[in-house]
Amino acid sequence: MKGAHLLLMGFTLILITLLMAYDFFPSFNDLLHIPRSIFIGLLLVIILIGFINNRVQKDSSSKISLWWQVILPSYLLVLIVVFTLFGGASQVGISLSSPVVWILLIISFFDIVKELKKIKLSESSA
Repeated sequence: MKGAHLLLMGFTLILITLLMAYDFFPSFNDLLHIPRSIFIGLLLVIILIGFINNRVQKDSSSKISLWWQVILPSYLLVLIVVFTLFGGASQVGISLSSPVVWILLIISFFDIVKELKKIKLSESSA
């Protein structure tokens, strides 16, 4: 089950990278045209993978869930920084100056801390 979980995580990160690249670099669409219906399909696939990932995480250890909670926001933050440094600008307003991005990162941070405390508590009681 661990291999399937890692495969889902990797596939999700690849899809998110592709969608963010198209958002930050709209001229990329001229190089490799992807129809809007495929973009909508990719978004639906990401949502579906999220549901599947949630189901797999319930069956696996909470440490894997914690790693996913750390990796995803960190990866998105790195993507935003790298795409901005390469001269990209988000068409939908995703940037380091956006308060929404920082609020979501803070919420993710507190969720990670809460999960870490829960793991430490369960390990100390076992």
